[in-house]
Amino acid sequence: MRAPYWVANALLIGSFVLLIWGGFVLTFTSEPSAVGRMGIALQLIGGASIGTAIVGAVATVGLFRKARWASSAAWFASVLMILTCAASWAGVIAIVGLVSSRRSS
Repeated sequence: MRAPYWVANALLIGSFVLLIWGGFVLTFTSEPSAVGRMGIALQLIGGASIGTAIVGAVATVGLFRKARWASSAAWFASVLMILTCAASWAGVIAIVGLVSSRRSS
């Protein structure tokens, strides 16, 4: 399955936003109030954002190289981006592109 070229661009921008967001959130783990459950929540949010950014970057590289596995990785990255809420717009745009490419030849 081929995806429109702009799907890779949306994933790349979303990955960049999530990387910045994850790094920003992780800076708060050194605060005195980030202990116990709050500290764990900050680490989970920051780590999930950075992990999603990595998945999105891998999917972007695959889409640019037109790899066979790229559309599956793009679907996975899109869903993860939607779940993070910080880059949900990029995930929605990518899913729209992936669905539209399934309907066209």
